[in-house]
Amino acid sequence: MLLGIAVLVVIAYVPGALLYRMPVADRQRRAALPAEERTFWAVIISITATSLMALALTAVNSYSLGRVVGVDLALGAGIALGFRTRLAYAEAVPKATRAVMLPLALVSLGLMLFFPPAEYVMGGKDPGTYVNEGIQIAQHGSWFIPDAALAAVPSASRSLFVSPDVEGLNQGTTFMGFFVLDADRGRVIGQFPHAYPVWIAIGHGVGGITGALCAVGFWGLIGIVSVYFAAARLLGRLVAFGGALLLTINVAQVWFARYPSSEMMQQALLFAALLALARAVGDGDRFFGPVAGVIFGVMVFARIDTLLLLMAVGAGLLWLVADGQRARWSFWLPLAALLGVAGAYYLGPMNYYASTPLGFLRGPLGLSVITLAFVAAGTAIGVLCRRWPRRAGALRLWVPRAMVIVVVALAAYAYFWRAPRETVHDYARGVTVALGLAANDAYSLRTYGWYVAPWGLLAAVAGLALVFWRRFWRDPVLLTLTVALSAFFFYKTRIVPEHFWLARRYLTVILPMTCVMAAAATLGGVDDWWARRSTGAASARGRTLLTAAWAVAGAVGFLWLGVQYGGATGAILDHVEYAGLTSQMESLASRFTDRDLVLVESRGSSDAHVLATPLAYTYGRRTLLLLSPRPDRAQFEQFCQWATSAYEHVYFLADGGTDITPRGIAITPVGTQSFEVPEYESALNAYPSRVRQKKFSLSIFLLTKTDTPVVKTRLDVGYQDDVWVLRFYAKERENGVNFRWARNMSYVSLMGLPADSRFVRLTMNDGGRPQAAGPARVEVFLNDHRLGEVIVTEGFHDYDIPIPPEVAEEAAARPGASVVRLMCATWKPRTLGRGSDDRDLGVMLSRVSVER
Repeated sequence: MLLGIAVLVVIAYVPGALLYRMPVADRQRRAALPAEERTFWAVIISITATSLMALALTAVNSYSLGRVVGVDLALGAGIALGFRTRLAYAEAVPKATRAVMLPLALVSLGLMLFFPPAEYVMGGKDPGTYVNEGIQIAQHGSWFIPDAALAAVPSASRSLFVSPDVEGLNQGTTFMGFFVLDADRGRVIGQFPHAYPVWIAIGHGVGGITGALCAVGFWGLIGIVSVYFAAARLLGRLVAFGGALLLTINVAQVWFARYPSSEMMQQALLFAALLALARAVGDGDRFFGPVAGVIFGVMVFARIDTLLLLMAVGAGLLWLVADGQRARWSFWLPLAALLGVAGAYYLGPMNYYASTPLGFLRGPLGLSVITLAFVAAGTAIGVLCRRWPRRAGALRLWVPRAMVIVVVALAAYAYFWRAPRETVHDYARGVTVALGLAANDAYSLRTYGWYVAPWGLLAAVAGLALVFWRRFWRDPVLLTLTVALSAFFFYKTRIVPEHFWLARRYLTVILPMTCVMAAAATLGGVDDWWARRSTGAASARGRTLLTAAWAVAGAVGFLWLGVQYGGATGAILDHVEYAGLTSQMESLASRFTDRDLVLVESRGSSDAHVLATPLAYTYGRRTLLLLSPRPDRAQFEQFCQWATSAYEHVYFLADGGTDITPRGIAITPVGTQSFEVPEYESALNAYPSRVRQKKFSLSIFLLTKTDTPVVKTRLDVGYQDDVWVLRFYAKERENGVNFRWARNMSYVSLMGLPADSRFVRLTMNDGGRPQAAGPARVEVFLNDHRLGEVIVTEGFHDYDIPIPPEVAEEAAARPGASVVRLMCATWKPRTLGRGSDDRDLGVMLSRVSVER
């Protein structure tokens, strides 16, 4: 514990504190900042420097937590030896005041709300990819992942486990989110940029898997403090604290500060970079120019959409040029250098990830054109403002007012009048085509209102208009970025409104600024009233009363909004997404050794595939994921013959059903592991409101060579049946009976059928099918021969379907498995008022046997 705290102090405070104190670039200016902001900059500069060092070490395959700490200590020692006593402030510096309690209060509240983190170690979606990428960096010191199991697979068998790459940018995909760069060497790379994963690696080094999962909460804390300090420069401490407080208790911020995602890191770095840029350009502090440039550069390694943010920042910088200010070369030089390195990174190992966004921007050529256009525009604006100063003055007067009109008009249109246009169904392609505006885009602002409340959205628009009118030239970059990103996001979200997932796209800028602007509208009156009272400013009685009324109404509105946000967050406060999954994964991984091979059924069979990624990349087990629930039989047989000779044990992990019945391979059930973890509802076009349970009912099979013919003519469906069934729903047990629900077409594989087989016996139940669903009709086939049809009734009963002698003889002569196919008339309980189950259900199948 003490060692972990010491490591955090070194990597998150020491280098930045010493760099901040260096007697260069007019130190007296930054020394005059409040004590709490000086501490903030020590942390921001440290974690930025640590991010660069960790990325550099990862790039040369040399990362370790010890090396990162060593480099940080070496940097600190170099500064201390170089400047010695001059690091002490020669000038008087402001001492800590009661204002230091504001950011401390935010951090304290964040510690209560942002932890414990989600136990998202499984694969299948973005968060699990981030976590497993980071843990691989901690274990192997590189962003390239050495996959020994993949490297050992014979080339003739790779198509069983590696999906083909249709764009020619790599050699395919193994686990979801991981791309194969060299199958022969087993060289794999994660899908996402590595700035956030290196902090997962740092967290893993400090506190194991729990520390890795806590990395996102750490960045969430930095984020709310960054928002506070950036807003404090623009609007004052009271409004900034109110906005940061609303952000801290907002349900989306709390959710994603527990949920592994790079948006939290981007949010924290962005507001710190914007504040540094404002200090450098607006306040004339030369020290913060390179700080802003480096932070923006590091952000590009966290998310490639930082390029879009930089374009909006560039637009804001053009307003500064119109105001007679400009960023110095000390800002542009480190930014350009890091963008150059990022270009090599994204065009090299991360080319697949970058192909879509860079394609949207027309690649390097498009970025070059945009850069040249920006330089030309800045030069032209500068020349025009110097030549016609009176027109420049008019521009500075009317731009904020015009922006107010535009912002209010766009918000009103998007919320009240924007509607989707006509859609038609293209029967040839089987898809619905929007002729105009899609519903997801049309209602995007209203959907966003679920997270900030409609009145909070109204207050934010009012606050933004007020701030534009009064203080636009105080920080035009931040305000321009807010409007530009909002217009871009709400115009075309390009996201399925499946919550909480939609929230990630507005976490970086829009949500923080919504909270800050709502605070500006509600607490701005309190701030004005307090300022007038403190300074004793004289004013008309009517204006004083108006300010007082605004202060009272605003304070009430702020409290009411806080209650709304707190209530929404209260619903998820005690929820830990996938709580208990880590311990279950540890238990599962302990069943295997590094001399074993674990095969996992495909994502088309069940959710068992999400456990394959952590088995391989978190717990170091040799794991391969099948691509298909029905792999090529001859190819799989050949692979099994090789694998059972190459490994001490070969296991198959399943939960749903896979058609694998290789000849010469005995399949023996050796274990089960059933568990469930809480998963918050992910509702489509609706706000999530309840917790569900994600269930796993795993069966573990041992595959071994055998010279004895495999015989499987009886099957207890719903119990360790996964390698014998296909296209059934998950295993269930009710009143002591194991079963699975069949679909419209389901399969059961059997082996070693005798030539004198007389009938197939199926134990089935219609599951309480209502009369409106029609009879539970089931057609039965054996190896594509129709055997007959039965009507299944309520309760489990045996149904015997005769097998013609010639069909039985053909089945006995087959070298592989015989397949019983069930064609079922299905029904959907939800549409018939029988609960919320929206599955298309056939019948409940409990047993299958072939009788003589």
